[in-house]
Amino acid sequence: MSQLSHPFPSREGPVSVLDRVFAVLDVVRSCDGPISISGIAGEARIPKSTAARLVASLVAQRYLTHEPGGVVLGMRLFELGARATMPRRIASAAAPVVYELAQRTGERIGVWVQQGTDMISLTAVPGRLPMLPTRAGMRSPALTTASGKAYLAFCDDTNVVDRVSAPLLDDEVERFYDELTSVRADTVAVDQGDSYAGVAAVASPVIDRSGSVVGAISVAGPAGGLRTAHVTPLVRTASISLTRRLTAA
Repeated sequence: MSQLSHPFPSREGPVSVLDRVFAVLDVVRSCDGPISISGIAGEARIPKSTAARLVASLVAQRYLTHEPGGVVLGMRLFELGARATMPRRIASAAAPVVYELAQRTGERIGVWVQQGTDMISLTAVPGRLPMLPTRAGMRSPALTTASGKAYLAFCDDTNVVDRVSAPLLDDEVERFYDELTSVRADTVAVDQGDSYAGVAAVASPVIDRSGSVVGAISVAGPAGGLRTAHVTPLVRTASISLTRRLTAA
């Protein structure tokens, strides 16, 4: 094992459970290869029994994995890292798609990812809706927006869909799930001003190389002025193009 610098220089070592978990992960991350429980305990300055208990829990959760000679970082950390970089990958892959769609429609184009019960804007161009901000990080409700419904219709995590639809009454929930079924059939969701007064939108999902939905791309314009029949096939095409670019990235 290579000589490590202690992540917690205090002689007493980390005290809280969370600090000790981070200390264990930092020690394992800093190693050139597998490290034993004794090695972790010494480097992290925690009791060997505590190190053994934390390692067992981290292995069970796939944050660490056993190899001959000790443990190494597990796949779950790499999976989380991949998810953390996904928004940047989507934004990068979307740039030419957003530009082309804006040129063809003259409307506001947005690329969105889900967070909690909201959709978060990664990128946007204003079109005919200067009253809506185009900054990255803008939040819109997933429950009512076209981008939110496009995402939720293809989301495999029922907990996410249930959490978003929680404010609805029983009959409203049934209508909402029926709408998501229609969105899956059409690969297009529509918002006729439910989210923002005077604003209509059409959106389609964005899929990654594993076949999972990772976001949505939308076109929004003035309600009554957005030609839905004209915009819908363009949004579908943009969604397919972005999905292909993201898969190839």
